[in-house]
Amino acid sequence: MSWLRKLYTLSGLLAGLFLILICVLIVAQILARQFGTMIPSTDEFAAYCMAASGFLALPYALMRGAHIRVELLFRILPQRSLFAVEVLGNMVGLLIAAYLAWYCALFVLESYEFKEVSSGLLPIPMWIPQIPMVLGTVILVIAMAERLVLVCRGQRFEDQTPGVMSE
Repeated sequence: MSWLRKLYTLSGLLAGLFLILICVLIVAQILARQFGTMIPSTDEFAAYCMAASGFLALPYALMRGAHIRVELLFRILPQRSLFAVEVLGNMVGLLIAAYLAWYCALFVLESYEFKEVSSGLLPIPMWIPQIPMVLGTVILVIAMAERLVLVCRGQRFEDQTPGVMSE
């Protein structure tokens, strides 16, 4: 497994960790309510964890072939056109991912510079829960670039491990 595959896997593991954290927060809040108290900003932290999980899962999902793709187009095109369409699609995906990563980074930088804080009970600097958004999109750009290179070489990017959903 290359170091990039390990990076995508780590990103997926972090996404899973944030999902587990959501469960822990919800159970803790339920238990606290049973004892007549509450945990401040639980909903807010759960929302941050959900966003982190979603963005960090992007590169892992790409590696595992779990992103939705329109296969109908690939079935009706002539065989000689498939390579060009695949390369073009990867280039568009890479540009979209790069655009998203760039503006996510600018968004976090702006939150940091303007010292934005959350409006909940606990004032959290907004750049902190926004960092996973930048990490996920930057790693997605790396994954899309690797995928484009492999497709141009005629190789497959997605994992071929048993149990993985692909085509």
